[in-house]
Amino acid sequence: MGEQSIPPHENDFTEEQQQNGDVEMASDEEGDECDDTLEEYMTPEEFEKLDGQLDALNSALDDIEQKNDNIHAQLLQLLHTNREIRQQLQESNATAKSNPNEPKL
Repeated sequence: MGEQSIPPHENDFTEEQQQNGDVEMASDEEGDECDDTLEEYMTPEEFEKLDGQLDALNSALDDIEQKNDNIHAQLLQLLHTNREIRQQLQESNATAKSNPNEPKL
């Protein structure tokens, strides 16, 4: 939790590339070197633990995305309902102005 994040402009990737997953972390040659280096520092059990953590993180992100989609749908529904109510009120006010002798409800 003490890690510092690197702003997108500091890692030479555009924000769009990062969001679209268009970022390649290493070429094949560099990837081989990284794999060898990581194997020196991590045991298979640590890899499995890390894999489990990444799976849990992925699930949590999926849940957040689903909740975000639900909130968005609810907000759109609320917006639509508010527009309908506002339109009904405007029509009611217009009718009341055109018929001032009619009793108000």
